[in-house]
Amino acid sequence: MFEIPHNRLTFSEAECDAVARTVRSGHWAQGPRVQELEAALARMTGVQHAVCLASGFSALRLSLGALGVRSSHSVLVPAYSCVALANAVLAWGANPVPIDVEPGSWNLRPEFCREATSKHRPSALIAVNTFGMPALIDEFIATGVPVIEDCAHAFGIACGGKFLGSRADVGILSFYATKLIGGGEGGAILTNSTEIAGYIRSSRDYADQPASPYRLNDKMNDLEASLVLSQLKRLPELISARESIANRYLDMLSDSQSAELYRLPAKTKERVWYRFVVEMLTESAKTVVDRLQRLGIHADLPVNDWRPTGSPNAPVADRAYRQLVSLPLYPTLTSGEQNSVVTAFLKICEDSARG
Repeated sequence: MFEIPHNRLTFSEAECDAVARTVRSGHWAQGPRVQELEAALARMTGVQHAVCLASGFSALRLSLGALGVRSSHSVLVPAYSCVALANAVLAWGANPVPIDVEPGSWNLRPEFCREATSKHRPSALIAVNTFGMPALIDEFIATGVPVIEDCAHAFGIACGGKFLGSRADVGILSFYATKLIGGGEGGAILTNSTEIAGYIRSSRDYADQPASPYRLNDKMNDLEASLVLSQLKRLPELISARESIANRYLDMLSDSQSAELYRLPAKTKERVWYRFVVEMLTESAKTVVDRLQRLGIHADLPVNDWRPTGSPNAPVADRAYRQLVSLPLYPTLTSGEQNSVVTAFLKICEDSARG
């Protein structure tokens, strides 16, 4: 057990009470709490439809199906991203095409998407708000390719006058335990398209419908929905707590004598601090993570490289996989714990500088 974990669940008696009320209600499967959550998400984001699902992966997979992705089609995905994106594409027999990302934001690079659109004629594009930095959705929409905005890392704020998740053909959310809003598992899609919402509502449940390899059990249950609803009410508070911790990291690490050995994430007005990810400029990320873990601090490599041999050249993504370290960041991280993280991290940097 690490003294300071990379993630820690954030909850109160309100979440416990919400789940207990649902248990006592007798509605455990998909029911009134799911409907209530769908209405709350649509109201918050200003979209016409929200559909709750079993996971963020379910939301990705069914969104691709709703956009018409099928066998042998191509889908553009960030070369630096979670393997769930590629798996969702492969589930349709389609081909994930990894596209390089921008340094600093680590988001999909628009000009490379424009080039790939001419070459691959993709059926869809998945843009992730990586680590909480909003992707340039309008530039991806301009390619003419249907766009999925992956909000698993960033939700709860407006960007350019539009709520995250409402900016593309489909927005997807994840309610995995360690995401911004935790439900244990669960996910949702946001859309203004009645056709897309109808397809996903039909496809999340196989009961009393024709046999299909694409219609699985992708329903959220009321226990998860009650937990997510409780967390959703606290979302502004949770985002604010994360921002305060991130600002403290920036203050403590920006003036260090070792600051030339790493690059800090950009502080911008329109972002959510889901992760605090530092780019190492000398040591490899794995070396730093291993040394921090020996000191009782669970830092991590944010994502693992899923790309097959022979994938398109993506030098920025290559660098990200090698050099990015995620430090602990969650609302219940105490000042004392954060001081310990910074002290250990700077010691590793100082030892590296001394050779």
